[in-house]
Amino acid sequence: MEERVKELIVKRFPCTGPNLGYTDLLREKGFTSLMFVELILSLEEEFGIEILDEEIGPGRFSTLERIAEYVRCKLDGRPIPALPVCQECR
Repeated sequence: MEERVKELIVKRFPCTGPNLGYTDLLREKGFTSLMFVELILSLEEEFGIEILDEEIGPGRFSTLERIAEYVRCKLDGRPIPALPVCQECR
């Protein structure tokens, strides 16, 4: 899942570069608020999922690792993990 999400991000947002790591913060790779909105729409289209407003929050889509886990949960019908409490989310 991580590789599929990475391909989508690198293709759609070239500013991230091909060496985007699983735990790299997207904000540090040049992501803006508008780009996060575009990312959410792209994830919905690519994976056929619906991302609810209440599931969006600080840190949820901050790294490939977190995005991939979120998408896996949505596709598997599992509960979405709680929003992370982390330094970059404050």
